[in-house]
Amino acid sequence: MKTQVAPLTINTENKTETLFTQSDKLGVFFHNPALFQVPGMYSPLVKSNRVGLVCGDVAEYKLKIKVGSKEYDYIVLTNYVKEKSVWSTAQNKNLIILPGQALTESFYSDMAIYYAQLGYSTYILDRRETNVPVNETDFSYMKNWTIDNYLNDTYNGIAVSKIHTAFLSDKAAEEIEVTAIGHSHGALILTAYGASKYQNLVLGSVSRMVPVDIIIKYEPKHSELIRAQAQEFDTISRCLENRVYNGSNMAFMMQIASMALTDPDRESVFQPDLTNIQFFRLIATQTHTFNAYPYTPNYHYWSGDLDGLYYVDENRLLNLTLTGGAVPYAPKHLDLYMAGLMGNVKGYKIDFSRISSPVLYIGLGGGFSDYGSWWYKNEVGKINDKVTSISWKNQGHGSIALDYNSRDLWVIIHNWIMSN
Repeated sequence: MKTQVAPLTINTENKTETLFTQSDKLGVFFHNPALFQVPGMYSPLVKSNRVGLVCGDVAEYKLKIKVGSKEYDYIVLTNYVKEKSVWSTAQNKNLIILPGQALTESFYSDMAIYYAQLGYSTYILDRRETNVPVNETDFSYMKNWTIDNYLNDTYNGIAVSKIHTAFLSDKAAEEIEVTAIGHSHGALILTAYGASKYQNLVLGSVSRMVPVDIIIKYEPKHSELIRAQAQEFDTISRCLENRVYNGSNMAFMMQIASMALTDPDRESVFQPDLTNIQFFRLIATQTHTFNAYPYTPNYHYWSGDLDGLYYVDENRLLNLTLTGGAVPYAPKHLDLYMAGLMGNVKGYKIDFSRISSPVLYIGLGGGFSDYGSWWYKNEVGKINDKVTSISWKNQGHGSIALDYNSRDLWVIIHNWIMSN
């Protein structure tokens, strides 16, 4: 259970020192650290907060990075790290987690704390869309939230993570090594990032990549699925032409989750032969039946049936979905990019020859499964002999984070990191 402590702020725009007063399991203390500075070329504004201890000697820090001039143009890094004292750590290797679409730090915090306990300075990067409130109605700012923006944001996040860990550990930022784990859309961004110009920059380099449950390109024999994603590309393109820049799939899922949590046994307004909780379970376990263009024949978020979810605490999942673990709106440009890649649309490709880091692709059995491994093994693997691919369990697309046995997968990833 996290300790809830009001955060305190260092603002690097103001060239003044800040007095820190903090109360947590160590008691009350006063600390006045040297100013945490981030070069302006990496971010015009960074705010760094020490939240406090969350598990043993693992502390939580928050870093807010402004990446543009609009209201929601900022990203947030949540850092979990073992401290040797306040604002000080001996850790000098970073692990950064890039969440799935419309999911936030809260969804991956157990995973991040686990890796922090193993000795990583672990960061979770919350993208721009996590700042958008549920009552927002104007999404015109998402018009320019393209993959290029997200790659630049990812660079800023990785660069600032190195600088922050260097600050805490008194090491040179250039010496901080980064392993990146991307889940779903996070894996999409991570893969594109690994082939981008940012990977060649000292503060942007990623030493190891772990894309989890994504399809960059289908094996050619899956012609029907390829055609479906080309149709999805056309559908999203028309939405953008009509100035519809946001997707609302998670907003609908959050509505269903709210009904399932607050009035589980009431008849569903969406499917009257089911209760609210049963309808939630149906969407969660038979997700592909609700998608016009399902990614795989058995794609689903969670494994289970109408009587319950098999591998995850249902109440915890519902509560987390409604209390910050999920956000309602995501930019359609990311879905357009994904559909363009999978649908073999002209102009949409990732140059696999530029991916030289060791790669561990993980297909989640109930998600993208082995459909996603083909490109990594057969395309990236053509020129990169450090590509490994595994398929993990016949569970849902979300099973990396909250399932009872998720830690088994985290162990596999850690062991691979140690071997590479």
